[in-house]
Amino acid sequence: MKFFNNVDNDRTAIVKRNVFASFGIKGISVLISFALVPLTIGYVSSELYGVWLTLSSILAWLSFLDIGLSQGLKNKLTEAIAQGNWKKGKSLVSTTYFTMMLIFFPLCIVLEVIVPLISWSNLLNVNACYEAEIRKTLFVLVAIVCTQMVVNVLVSVVAAFQKVALSNTFVPLGNVLSLVIICVLTNLHEPSLVALAFSLATMPVIVTIIASFILYLGNFKKVAPSISTINLSYIRNLFGLGWKFFFINIQVVVIYQSTNILISNVASPNEVTTYNIAYKLMSVVMMAYNIISAPLWPAYTDAYARNDYRWMIDMRKKMFRILRYSMVGCVLMAICSKFIYFVWIGDKVEIPFTMTAMVSLYVCIFCWSNLNGTLIAAMGRLKLNVIIMSIGMCLHVPLSFYLASFIGCYGVITSMTLISLFYAIVHHIQVDKLLNRTAKGVWGQ
Repeated sequence: MKFFNNVDNDRTAIVKRNVFASFGIKGISVLISFALVPLTIGYVSSELYGVWLTLSSILAWLSFLDIGLSQGLKNKLTEAIAQGNWKKGKSLVSTTYFTMMLIFFPLCIVLEVIVPLISWSNLLNVNACYEAEIRKTLFVLVAIVCTQMVVNVLVSVVAAFQKVALSNTFVPLGNVLSLVIICVLTNLHEPSLVALAFSLATMPVIVTIIASFILYLGNFKKVAPSISTINLSYIRNLFGLGWKFFFINIQVVVIYQSTNILISNVASPNEVTTYNIAYKLMSVVMMAYNIISAPLWPAYTDAYARNDYRWMIDMRKKMFRILRYSMVGCVLMAICSKFIYFVWIGDKVEIPFTMTAMVSLYVCIFCWSNLNGTLIAAMGRLKLNVIIMSIGMCLHVPLSFYLASFIGCYGVITSMTLISLFYAIVHHIQVDKLLNRTAKGVWGQ
């Protein structure tokens, strides 16, 4: 890729390989995920699809309970690999798996007990006739998501080896299996939220489990987890950086994963479907941008560990050029959205242009924030990030309800966009200071 020609070295070559491979993998993934939307709506309904999306968002709240260990592992393991310290690397991986099981297996039991005690139809603003099916669906999802949180440690391990493209294959393979099952269900099984949840949520987990056995017995054997290498003292080492990721993860869940819940509450599950279809369309641009930016996290960590500031500065400049192209892509996708929706989902769901335009604006700002946020995370300079995201987390829900009283579900998206803009500005200033080595106080912590 010509964007990277001026910073060509071994590290850049690894980034290039990941980017090229990821484009092919993600391209297939996008096609599959797009095919799943009309197929799923055809199997259940627009309303039940919105319920499914909302339930998925609720369970995504569990992700913050990994207390940032996965992200902490990614940074610490990258450093261990750069130093050739395979004993430490193996111990870090083993300890992370052990700690995640300690967290999520007991949590699974507790949540299964709590599920029947909540009136989900009232919480989600849906017909009471769905109550029993929602509870059954949550029983299935709780078990799947808790298992997923443990097995997904593999994704951080793969990233630490700077093989991000490899980890990007897990979800597409799972989605292929989901697509096949949904096709079968459409023809042989009556509409069922439980069956939908099982087919969509379980397959990526199964793929990751199979990949774990293959990789830990093969290329990643040096860091394969084992009971004998668990070192509880490393929990503190991982958590030293991980607690900051923990607070960041909470913010991510509150602001981004609560969107479906908030829209369902202030409007209806149908509006959840509308928002998610618009978001899925615009996520094509986000995906293309993330394919390029995702391999940079471990690459930035490697550069920082080696004090290679020149490489980080040059790479950031290249990423700004890619960001501009991404923003143009968002505008073009929004302009052509009516035609795309017609070809994609036909008349199953009506998507207002206002929804698409607002989501497009949000995606542009998110990509800007992500450009600098990735570098901050890779360097582990997260204290300021924790502060500003705590502010955003506290503001999002009340601001969403306030704005929703004037503009309905668009108020939720507006709140999310304004808070992301705040993050983007602060992140930009902080990275300027970090790379120029002028960061003092909270800016450098």
